[in-house]
Amino acid sequence: MSDTGRPEPQRLAKRLAAQLPCSRGDAERYIAGGWVRVDGVVVEEPMERVRDEQVVTLDPKAKLESLASVTLIWHKPAGHVLPEAPLLPDDIAARWFTPELRFAGDRSGVRPLKAHRHKLLPVAPLGELSSGLMVFTQNPGVARKMTDDATQLEHEWLAEVAADPALEDGARRDEVLRSLGKPAFFDGWAVPTARASWQSEFRLRLAIKGNRPGQVPHLCERAGLQLTGLRRLRLGRIALAGLPVGQWRYLMPYERF
Repeated sequence: MSDTGRPEPQRLAKRLAAQLPCSRGDAERYIAGGWVRVDGVVVEEPMERVRDEQVVTLDPKAKLESLASVTLIWHKPAGHVLPEAPLLPDDIAARWFTPELRFAGDRSGVRPLKAHRHKLLPVAPLGELSSGLMVFTQNPGVARKMTDDATQLEHEWLAEVAADPALEDGARRDEVLRSLGKPAFFDGWAVPTARASWQSEFRLRLAIKGNRPGQVPHLCERAGLQLTGLRRLRLGRIALAGLPVGQWRYLMPYERF
């Protein structure tokens, strides 16, 4: 009882457990699963405090199931900086992966939950100036595969280079492709050769296994090019495939890297 004589607000999980009735653990699972509303608004935090006069309801379609780990595909905009932390902080995830920014073409059928923005591991991160496909996962199996197979995973890039009159010469353009296809040492490591092709006058498409930070800029510099933009189009078998800049989607069950 508070100083005003009114009952103290109680935890939502405790209130729901008494109301259904069910165990406290089941109540927490219902809430985290996005099945519970307080005064008509979905609340996903079991610790949320509710007053006696507030209306708590359970969705008639509610399922008592454990939350599955998810993997998110994101089209990173250039200029976005990933913090130097093992996991993406929840406050940043809440800004980047809002329901409004979810890709309209997402066919996964997954209901977006607050829990899906917690403990997300960035896989093969992109630097501040790079854009394109990025992966965040809660799934230990996905994280392990991406780590164990990192050197064999192919990355496809679209590289924009500065205008150069010399590139108007076909022989010079062929020389660039030969340079990009030569074996290279970078940061003390032998890195795989790149398969490259010209997509337009100042745009190259490259496919390279592995993703050592700075690897593509190094190869472009070695070929005498000034890199002005870099976008990752594909990671393994997962491609951007029309995903707009800044938007995200869930990895489909049948998709594999």
